[in-house]
This record gives sequence, structure tokens and C-alpha cells, in this order.
Amino acid sequence: MTDALPIPTEAIVSLVPFRVERRTRWSECDPAGVVFAGQFPLYMLSAAHLFRTHVMNAPIGRPTVDQDYGTPGKAMELVFMGPLWPEDAFVMELHVGRIGKRTTDLLIDARRCDDGTPVFMGRLSAIYVRADDRKASIPIPGSVRAVLENYQDAAGSIPDLLKQVMR
Repeated sequence: MTDALPIPTEAIVSLVPFRVERRTRWSECDPAGVVFAGQFPLYMLSAAHLFRTHVMNAPIGRPTVDQDYGTPGKAMELVFMGPLWPEDAFVMELHVGRIGKRTTDLLIDARRCDDGTPVFMGRLSAIYVRADDRKASIPIPGSVRAVLENYQDAAGSIPDLLKQVMR
């Protein structure tokens, strides 16, 4: 019997820049032992949820009293750079990309923990809507824009490879 703690599946390792380390599970893989392609969007969405909760103080599905908006997904883009196998560890670094009038982009740079090679890069675009009807888009609330702009300033520049891939 060992006293070793189980390896966590997902953990926040840095708030600025926001980084989430993740370890793949055997159940996420196909019979050949490669992570299913459909898992990668789930990894991105999970990291984005943690970002919204810990950086923006706006967890998905739980509007705060002063949060009268929702942010359904508008678009998702993903570029595969390398495979993952069971128990592989990778880190996702999140950057705030474009902040428009009614939409925002969250850019995700995922790399292997052992050697830093790219695994995937992605973009999640959200559109801001009224929470009560979720139909018409609204301008991004000023308080949200301020948090996102402050994070952009604090996190520094977006890595060149991420900029090139997510044009």
C-alpha cells in the first residue's frame, strides 16, 4: 500500500496568466490509446468555466445579483497540434483575445507539461445576451470589459504561435 495521493485530473496552477493543468484519463481514449478528438472541446470548455469562475467571478449557469447577462457560445475553433495518451499531463494557458462590442474571444494554448510541445490551440467566442430572454445580444457590460482588459494587461502578450494559428 502506498501513501501517494491520486493524480488530480484538473487543477488551476496559475491565475495570471491563467493556467489549468490536466491529466488525461484512460476513459478519454480510443482502443488505440489516443485521446478521442471530441475530448478536446471539453477540455477547452472546462478551462473556460474555471477562468470565468476564478478570474471574472461569473460562473456559468449561476448569474450573480448584479449579473443580468448570459454568455452563450457563439463559435469554437480548434487546431490539433499533437496527440495525447492516457495519463499525459498538459497545461492550458488562457488569453483574452478580441473584446468586441457584444462578443469576446478566449484563446487557449495547450502544451505538454513534460517538454512544452503544443497539443492544441483554440478559440471560444461568447456573445453577451440578456439573462431573462437570452435572445437579443447586448453590449458587453462595462464592469466585464474592465475585468477582461485588466486581465489582458496583467497576463502580457499572446504567444506568437497562438496568434498565428488563431488568426
